[in-house]
Amino acid sequence: MRVIVIDDEKAMHLVMNGMLSRIHDVEVAGCYQHPADAMEQIRNEVIDLVFIDINLGQDNGLEVARGLRSAHRELDIVFVTSHKEYAIDSFDSYPLDYMIKPVSQSRLEQTIARAAARIGEKSSVADVPVSKLTVRALGGFEVKNEQGEPVKWISRKSMELFAYLLMHRGSPVSKSRIIEYIYPDMPIKNAAIYINTTVYQLRKSLHASGHKHIIANSLEQYWLLLDPIEADFVMFEDQVSRFGTLSAGNIEAALACERLYTGELFDERSYAWATTEQIRLHELYIRFAKQIGRWLLQHQESEQAARLIKKLVSRSEWDEETHLLLLEAYGKLGDSAALARHYEHVKDLYQKELSIPTPSEFMKLYEHYREII
Repeated sequence: MRVIVIDDEKAMHLVMNGMLSRIHDVEVAGCYQHPADAMEQIRNEVIDLVFIDINLGQDNGLEVARGLRSAHRELDIVFVTSHKEYAIDSFDSYPLDYMIKPVSQSRLEQTIARAAARIGEKSSVADVPVSKLTVRALGGFEVKNEQGEPVKWISRKSMELFAYLLMHRGSPVSKSRIIEYIYPDMPIKNAAIYINTTVYQLRKSLHASGHKHIIANSLEQYWLLLDPIEADFVMFEDQVSRFGTLSAGNIEAALACERLYTGELFDERSYAWATTEQIRLHELYIRFAKQIGRWLLQHQESEQAARLIKKLVSRSEWDEETHLLLLEAYGKLGDSAALARHYEHVKDLYQKELSIPTPSEFMKLYEHYREII
C-alpha cells in the first residue's frame, strides 16, 4: 500500500513516517507540507491512501480533500488533526477515517487495516465482468440494471441503506453510524439485529440484479464499490469540477451538465440524513447555473439565458441575483411585458412575503430597460 502524508508540520512527517514504516506492506511514497506538491505525485503515480491535516497553514485540508476526492474517486483519505470540532465537517469529503493527534501506533494500524480491506475488496472484483447499475438520485430515487429493469427492493430500509451508502461514495461507514441514521427511533439492541437483516436483504436485491459483490464490509463498517455504479449526482459534481472559465468551446458541455441536475438529492424520499448533502449539491447547482446564465447574457444568448434562469428562479425563489439576471434577460430580449411581470412578482415577494421594501437594484435595472425597450 502506497501512502502520502500532507501536513504543514515537518515534525509530523517524522512521526507518521516512523509509525507507518513499522506496518507491514506499507510504503510512505512522500511527505508534503504543500498540497500542490502532493497532488502532482498523485496525478503521476499510484497512491492508495492520503493522510491530511485539516489545518494546513494557508490551505484548508477539507478543500484539499474535496479536490482529491473529485479528481481521484478511488483514493482513500484519512484526516489527522488536533481539532475534534472538525469531525462532522470532514464527512462531506467521504474520508476513510478521522484521527485525533497524537496518533497511537495501534490506532494507525487499525486505519491501515481498513484501507487494506477496501483495497482487497476492489481487487477481488476487478477482473469479474460486472454490468452497470444506473442510479437516478436527483429529483427522486430510482436504481436500474443494465437492461433498464428497476432493482426490486425487499424492504424500504434496504433501499434506504443503499441510498445512504451511495451518498458516502465508496467510503466506509461504521455500523454504529448506520444504526444512528437509519434506525433513529429504535432501541440500539433491536437496531443491531435489524441492521444484519437489512444488509442481507440489500445483498439479495443486488444479487438478483447481477451485482453480488458491490456491498462490502470489514471491521464493523460497510461501503459500496462504485466501479459498476453510474449515479447522476456523482456525475454532475464530477463534471462541474472540470469547468473553470466558460467559453464558446465548452458552453454546450456546460449546458448538458446543468441538465443533469433534475431536482434535489433523493427528492421525495425525505431522508433526514441526506439534508446536508442536498443543500450542498443544490448550492453547487445554483452557483454553476448562474455562471452559465451570466455567460449567455454576456454573449447575447438572451433567449437561452432566459429559459435557464427561469428554471433557476423556480429552484431558488429567494436568490436575489437570480431575479436580477432574469430581469436582465427579459430586458435584453426587449420583452417589456415579461420584464414588467417579473418586476411586479419580485415586489410582491419582498412587500407581501417579507414586508420589506424592494431593494433599489431591482428598480434601477427595471427602469433602465423600460427606457430603452
